[in-house]
Amino acid sequence: LGLGASLPSSSSIVLQLILLMVVLVFLVVQTLVPQRKSTCTAPLPPGPTPWPVVGNLPEMLLSGKPAFQWIHHVLERTGSGIACVKLGGVHVIPITCPNIACEVLKRQDTNFASRPLTFASETFSRGYTDAIMAPYGDQWRKMRCVLTSEIVCPSRHKWLHDKRADEANNLTSYVYNLAGAGSGGAVDVRHVARHYCGNVVRRLVFGTRYFGEPRRDGGPGPLEVQHVDAVFASLGLLYAFCVSDYLPWLLGLDLDGHEEMVMEANEKLTRLHDAFIDERWRRWKSGERREVEDLLDVLITLEDAEGKPELTIKEVKAQAQDIMLVGCDRL
Repeated sequence: LGLGASLPSSSSIVLQLILLMVVLVFLVVQTLVPQRKSTCTAPLPPGPTPWPVVGNLPEMLLSGKPAFQWIHHVLERTGSGIACVKLGGVHVIPITCPNIACEVLKRQDTNFASRPLTFASETFSRGYTDAIMAPYGDQWRKMRCVLTSEIVCPSRHKWLHDKRADEANNLTSYVYNLAGAGSGGAVDVRHVARHYCGNVVRRLVFGTRYFGEPRRDGGPGPLEVQHVDAVFASLGLLYAFCVSDYLPWLLGLDLDGHEEMVMEANEKLTRLHDAFIDERWRRWKSGERREVEDLLDVLITLEDAEGKPELTIKEVKAQAQDIMLVGCDRL
């Protein structure tokens, strides 16, 4: 769970006032309306006492620290390798103890298989039609089968070897050009590494290094710079803290600016991806394209037992974007 983003000061003040009003209303309702006792007896890990409705959000926001630092501080106060922090209606269980982590990730993995459902993950996955961000269920199993059998299998890895090798050669040539043919020029390693990641995954998925015009020195053009920037922005926003993920009734108000940033990054990606995928889809359906050359072709040409397309165009777009995000994250 990524909780690294902090709220702008002006938005924080407005949000805190709203939360305070909600708490006051809740307290009045709690006083006037009799409540049924909870039948849940399972104990929760130690943690700060939550406020009604909003949980521990007010004290986290008022701490002035990024969310992840505040949660680490809670763990230090409890003196335990596990804690429970309630953010809105969500119980967040941070774990630092390796033994407890193994219990969750190995012995209880089925119960914790799903990733968190957030505004960003729903947006980037086009309504959870992919394999990486979709919740555990039929859609996840379907897309996972596609990934394991057709995308990340050893045969595909070997099949795409020449494309990866070509991008490695291009990287060497590009760095040589940046260095001024041996004259000792400075090279921004971060810039080069990011765009090498983008080049490799674009070649594997879309069969091209460029969305725009190719450059003679092997470097990225304006569209490629925009593409890579949007990919890494999306990775940073994917599971970053967003108050509406914990208080869904705030969705649309965008008090922390998170939703706008997510939509902007996603719009840049879909604008570049969708035009390319729509044209490739059209060429396959019209019979103009017949040879499978990259992972996009693989996704489009998959068929079920009845000979019908295995994936819809929406699923193809979601999975292509998945591969782009995960590929750059891993590389």
